[in-house]
Amino acid sequence: MELRQLKYFRAACERQNFSEAARLLHISQSTLSQQIKQLEDELDVLLFDRIGKRIVPTEAGWAFLPYASKAILDAENGKQIIRDLKGVETGTLHIGVTYSMSHLLIAAFALFTKAHPKIQVKVSFATSEELLKLLEDNKLDFVLSFKPEDVSDQFETVVLFSSRLYFIVHQSHPLADLTSITLKRLSETPLILPEQGFATRKKVDELCRKHHIEPVVKLEMNDVHTIIHTLRNGCLGTVLTQAAVRGEADLVQIPILYADKLTSQGCLFWPQGNYRKKSALAFADFLLKITAESRK
Repeated sequence: MELRQLKYFRAACERQNFSEAARLLHISQSTLSQQIKQLEDELDVLLFDRIGKRIVPTEAGWAFLPYASKAILDAENGKQIIRDLKGVETGTLHIGVTYSMSHLLIAAFALFTKAHPKIQVKVSFATSEELLKLLEDNKLDFVLSFKPEDVSDQFETVVLFSSRLYFIVHQSHPLADLTSITLKRLSETPLILPEQGFATRKKVDELCRKHHIEPVVKLEMNDVHTIIHTLRNGCLGTVLTQAAVRGEADLVQIPILYADKLTSQGCLFWPQGNYRKKSALAFADFLLKITAESRK
């Protein structure tokens, strides 16, 4: 059993198509099929059901997948440990970020790239839900996101800061002169909100359920930057954290009247039990330094 066979097997499970998996791996389909067949022969079990051009992992295939993934991760961690011990300042750092945390990411990157110029940083933007799934699948080194209400305890969570939620409108919006807004009036106001999967949306939905409010959601988007841009037509409002609209001088932040403070925690998420690259720890140190200084 070879490591490359396990990688081929995992890619085939993910794509459920030999042609797509082969393209992903930059090998020929015949090479992939041959290596999977050799792995099946060694294990003496079918790992895939072949259904026309599609492949579906068998019960044995699904059972074997987590062990194959762990073996691949252990091998990659082992190589990274040796790299770190040798002090090699190269490699790639994979970070997952929600848009609302982009200001913090950019500030930390400016410091990190000066200290570690040979490290390549790859950034993936997505919803909190999507990013934590990628982290769970070991496709990211860490995630920067606001903390979802139902986050799994399989992640180690480091709280970086808290940011209050506000009713946000453009200065041309009819309600821009309000000094505060009640939940009732908020529920009657046409809104544009982040789509399901964003931590902020989950908090807004939970607030509405708790108070039996049905918000007037006219538009949902999976990109907070576009939501902010859309506010500038003056027709819709939204509910976002202060962090999401930092630096947007033409947007008005209106407090929501509520007994408890509506806050979200900006967090750094690590996978539990995995080896952490020196480069990831160095980037995290800059994040912690920046947030600590901002509280002074």
